[in-house]
Amino acid sequence: MLRKWMRILAVMLLFFVCLIPHGHTRVAGKEVSMKERLSEYLAKEEHLQGAAVSIHIAEKDTGRILFEKNADQRMRPASNMKLLTAAAVLDEMGQDHRFETIVATDGRISNGQLHGNLYLIGRGDPSLTYDDIEQLAIQLHEAGIKQINGDIVADDTYFDQERYSEDTTWKDEAAYYGAAISALTVAPDLDHDTGTVKIVADAKSGSDKPEISMSPATDYVTIKNQAVIVPKNSEAELNVTRTHGTNEIVITGSIAAGDREQHYAAVWEPTEYVLHLFQQYIASAGIQINGSSKTAKAPTQHTVLLRKESAPLQDLLIPFMKLSNNGHAEMFIKHIGTKEKEGNWEDGINQMEHYLAKLQLPIEQMVLRDGSGLSHVNGVTARQLTSLLSKANDEPWFLAFKQSLPVAGQTERMVGGTLRSRFVDTELAGKIHAKTGTLTGVSSLSGYMETKAGEQIVFSILLNGLLDEEHGPAIEDEVLKIVYGV
Repeated sequence: MLRKWMRILAVMLLFFVCLIPHGHTRVAGKEVSMKERLSEYLAKEEHLQGAAVSIHIAEKDTGRILFEKNADQRMRPASNMKLLTAAAVLDEMGQDHRFETIVATDGRISNGQLHGNLYLIGRGDPSLTYDDIEQLAIQLHEAGIKQINGDIVADDTYFDQERYSEDTTWKDEAAYYGAAISALTVAPDLDHDTGTVKIVADAKSGSDKPEISMSPATDYVTIKNQAVIVPKNSEAELNVTRTHGTNEIVITGSIAAGDREQHYAAVWEPTEYVLHLFQQYIASAGIQINGSSKTAKAPTQHTVLLRKESAPLQDLLIPFMKLSNNGHAEMFIKHIGTKEKEGNWEDGINQMEHYLAKLQLPIEQMVLRDGSGLSHVNGVTARQLTSLLSKANDEPWFLAFKQSLPVAGQTERMVGGTLRSRFVDTELAGKIHAKTGTLTGVSSLSGYMETKAGEQIVFSILLNGLLDEEHGPAIEDEVLKIVYGV
């Protein structure tokens, strides 16, 4: 009888063993292997010795943790801050929101003459270009205005007059990525680096110095060309800087013969820059100006003559996130900080925190100082970032949010963005949508990935204290290669 029951028990045991999902066993085994490989790699990677590492990787839909290391340690996120900014501005303004710029007057038009002041009113359009400003001037002429008997006035009071977030350095403010913020500012091209001019250095043969051109062509900025041309294939480096507090751009260093380089430099006082361009284009359009130019607030009672609308926010997110545009980030923060007064950083960050708290993120454990991540004082954790990424999946604007992220290995600039040269021609190409980040000593990467098994995951890799941040992307890529094999 005992043998009979033992046989029955063995059969039942075999039956239940057969019910166990073997695929799960294999996946679990692979997860253990992945965790071991990651831990071993991170421990041995020489460029991480003495550095701080924070990693959190989880299933996108369930939140099940696949790997974590110091996931609750506050780190400088660099441009991974833009993930928070993008989500907050989408929540506050909606993906279809359009920004506007207005041309108005406090006077009247008679017989081709405008009797009164002409106002260019900025409402914080981060995509306005100098071509747009020129077109507004041409449209005034086409509307029949041949003479302005009054002043040309630029109104940037939709935002406050703080031009730089509190942690911006003097070095940053002269660079294109640290340009001054204004509600009325323009970019030289469709990269939309607001508040900048584009400098082109052309090292034509037969000359000792490169030929310098500027876009837009304006005398608001002066060029001091101290650069030299060196023989072709020589080691060369061109430096473009702006003297603090001025609009003198100094070009030093060298450029190889036959080369052509493009650089950007931030202007000093962007509203004055736009005003200067607008007055210049009005005159070029054939309109006589009998007055001066100045910056001031437009009167409440005015007549709108022209209105320029931007593309919808979901379209503007493309250059913002793909190219990691700092100017856009800070303008978005000021936009969501316009509840009761002019847009400002303090109210904008408070509004961002309000949104994050609604998602149940622990804002009391975050340090948020700007919208771009340029500040070295910002502090967020890898777990907080993956939590945001997971919860964004349930938002009505999620598709616009995800499509704005750089895509690994996609070489088209406005698709691959800052990830276009990573994972090219590999299995991971097209399977990673993520935001990059770089500061001195900092490298970060957070986003979405589809693994080899088809699993959708969220991840955040934050590296601080690197002796050379240029090693960061290779470390992040190796981590994702290991995770991809799950």
